[in-house]
Amino acid sequence: MSEPLMTRVRDWLWSIRENKKAQLWLMVSVTFVLIIILAVVLIVANNNKKQSGDVQDIELNIDDTLNDDQLRSRRIDGVGVVAGKENLFPVAIMVENLVTVRPQSGLQGAQVVYETLAEGGITRFMAIYTSGTPLEEITPVRSARHYFVDWAEEYRALYVHAGGSPQALNALYNNEKVIDLSQISGDHAYFWRDDSIAAPHNLLTSTELLSYALRDKGYEGVEGSFDPWLFEKQAAKEDRPTDVRNIIIPFSSASYETEYSYDRELNAYTRRNGGEEHIDALTGEPITVRNVVVQYASTSLLESDTGRLDIRTQGEGDAVVFRNGVATYGRWKKALEDDRTRFYDETGTEVRFIPGNIWVEVVPDDRTIEVDVADRVY
Repeated sequence: MSEPLMTRVRDWLWSIRENKKAQLWLMVSVTFVLIIILAVVLIVANNNKKQSGDVQDIELNIDDTLNDDQLRSRRIDGVGVVAGKENLFPVAIMVENLVTVRPQSGLQGAQVVYETLAEGGITRFMAIYTSGTPLEEITPVRSARHYFVDWAEEYRALYVHAGGSPQALNALYNNEKVIDLSQISGDHAYFWRDDSIAAPHNLLTSTELLSYALRDKGYEGVEGSFDPWLFEKQAAKEDRPTDVRNIIIPFSSASYETEYSYDRELNAYTRRNGGEEHIDALTGEPITVRNVVVQYASTSLLESDTGRLDIRTQGEGDAVVFRNGVATYGRWKKALEDDRTRFYDETGTEVRFIPGNIWVEVVPDDRTIEVDVADRVY
């Protein structure tokens, strides 16, 4: 600071020292500036807190979901979510399981997944999403089969696929129970292809694109209209079994054998797909499932030349529900075409799932699953 400037500052300070009005003005000015600074800091902190809360509402500890008054039980899987997210419109997506396309992307993010046979002993998935959690890719999207359409109807869902069998396309024609979204039938804008992978196994979509599809088809902001299953709080850790419990489902060959191993700490089942850990490419981790359902269904050959199957989705049959490390043996029932498939124990009481994802394994009723579970729940 130059000497003349220092002299002027010194003289100004001395003048304030001798002037009471100037001192009062300075104190008021400094106080005003400090109040403004404090207000700005509080506003910024409050905004950051709100943004943080918006992010956290998609990652919830499901241990206490049914006891927190600030949360609502999500209709599809019982998980606690903030108000407004408990009944988002369901989106059902067909996902391939050919050995050469593994690992798939996005299956861990689904709230419900159906797995059953397509042709040639190969299984296929229908993954249902209602969480609103962004998924940058779900792949590989494949074609429809009529029995998957039947299950999609139970959710009144947006049904996402790439073409399908004649029976499936006929079931979708003028179907008022689902919104048909087919990449092959003109809905190209909601999909893209990975040119590094051979077609037709390279079709992808994302939750962002599918939100645009709902918007464009007039369903933006519309809630789901399906009937929910029943849920109850998960078993406490001390009440869960301590010995190893595995479920082996022999759909066809070893490449399509499904296995679940119970993890007492997680209170979930880790999936194996064809003898290997079933990895989700988005997370890089093995898929874990909170509830596993084995639904036995009459399965027959529909077309000998194509190998297409017919799987009975209406009526009733045997079922086993796995959660909390134990098995509940009983029946599945669907009396009418518009009914939701429901699962009952051997007393006829409807089974209650625990909050979290549910995988329904629809198995031909001439197969026998292997279950390493000591406790049989009646």
